[in-house]
Amino acid sequence: MAKRFKQHEIDEVMRDVSELPKGFTNWIISAPFKDRNYLFYKCKNNKKSGLCSKCGNLMTLKDKKKHNDSGRCPSCKAKVIYKAINKAKSYRDDEIVSIMQKMPEGYIVRYLKVRRIFKTVNHDTSNFPNSILETLYNPFIESYEGSRVYISFGKRGGTQYRNFEKDWSYSNGDYRWVNERRRGGFNNTELLRASNPVFYKRNIKHILKDSKWKYCGLDHYKGRFMNIDDYLSTYEEYPAIEMLSKLNYQTLLNQIIYGSCYWGGIGGILKMNEKRLGLSSQVFSKARELDLNIEEIEFICTLEDCEKNISDDHIRWAIKHTNTETFVQLMKWVSPQRIINYVEKYTDEKGSKDINSNSPYIYRGHFTTIWRDYLQMCESLEIKLTKDIHLFPKNLKEKHDEYSTILKVKANKKLDEGIKVQYDKWNDLLSYKNGLLRIEVASSHQLILDESKALDHCVGRSRAYATRMTEGKQLILFIRKNDKPYYTVELDVENLKVLQNRGYDNKGTNNEVKKFISKWKVKKLLVLRGMESMAI
Repeated sequence: MAKRFKQHEIDEVMRDVSELPKGFTNWIISAPFKDRNYLFYKCKNNKKSGLCSKCGNLMTLKDKKKHNDSGRCPSCKAKVIYKAINKAKSYRDDEIVSIMQKMPEGYIVRYLKVRRIFKTVNHDTSNFPNSILETLYNPFIESYEGSRVYISFGKRGGTQYRNFEKDWSYSNGDYRWVNERRRGGFNNTELLRASNPVFYKRNIKHILKDSKWKYCGLDHYKGRFMNIDDYLSTYEEYPAIEMLSKLNYQTLLNQIIYGSCYWGGIGGILKMNEKRLGLSSQVFSKARELDLNIEEIEFICTLEDCEKNISDDHIRWAIKHTNTETFVQLMKWVSPQRIINYVEKYTDEKGSKDINSNSPYIYRGHFTTIWRDYLQMCESLEIKLTKDIHLFPKNLKEKHDEYSTILKVKANKKLDEGIKVQYDKWNDLLSYKNGLLRIEVASSHQLILDESKALDHCVGRSRAYATRMTEGKQLILFIRKNDKPYYTVELDVENLKVLQNRGYDNKGTNNEVKKFISKWKVKKLLVLRGMESMAI
């Protein structure tokens, strides 16, 4: 991590920052707001008049568009957003932009917030359209620079990125560049650098031509939004992004640049230092053609590994409407097209079609998951999935719940049988009574559930305890006081050792129980250990 500058060092660096080029100051007037046009309108005397911010033409509107609706200007055909001129007191449009410039030693990336103002609070539009505000088609532009990233190089060539922000200096009585502060709950100041800005491309090739980044591909990037210093730092670690930029593969490029901190470095399916990122030519071509992200590429790779050849339309549908892993699992039983037909028959893009059903509203992704689970339950119940009546049930949710209940009953029965075997084997050897307290082995899963409910602890909330008992690894024993639930003991069968002894709300043992357990160990556990040693 780069060492933070002292204030006099920051002041010295900032004195070397050159003026913004004229081309940039002209560029920020319109380029950041490309395709962001408005049609300001007003209805008066059953007549609707509008003015386009793109072409500046005044026109009579015959459409029924309302405030914030999308449309096209009848005059210049540009895409517009309809704005009722008096719906808001002011209309402002913000965008964050960035520019990279050379320094005597290194580079600087500057972040500015640009604002277009079409109408302010003080503007009177009551006489519109007879009186037209010039700012409706020639908005006032203002900008504020809030962040800078100084890029320098260490003695060994390592790149150092130092972040600065503009803050008010009470000693100077003016704004001053300072080390960027850490953001927290008490600092809500906007951090421009932490954005994905519209970046100024016109000077990038010239700026980078003699640098270590001259082949980084940033000058080939066809998108509008990119954090320059994030791109450059990512390129140093993953040079493969040059290829993605030149191929205009923006989805994957952005995910690598902005998602790497969440992935702990890009790994898994992608091999960043190998040709085509370690993907086969077919997978890479398909991923680029469909503009897929990493998770969706994994879907394509899984299909290739399973030797499943499905159409691009099927791939797009699966990515858009389902969890792709679930889609692959469903292909074990039915073809991709039949998956789509069944899901679309009983759902639309919003969810379940049958709104009169007693079943809850089910979205497509959830619908396919329920269907997958249902088919797996059919196999567990040995229902042959050769007939459509079983593969494509009309009442999927009801069938799913019915089979789930049946399997739970079967599972509980199996647990009960296993617990009963252990009870028969151990209860006579371990049961013990002393005074008001007695201990016995659990004889059924239901009793374990009841014990957990009575004492409000976890022995019944997890099936793991009952499962380990059926496997003969551990035993669950109940301590009763006056024949009522008091404490629950978990015993390691192999070592005849108490693992846990918990009372109400998972409380530890009191003196009464400690004394009882000590006597029980002497009377029962030590005797059993002796018998085992004699047998050996």
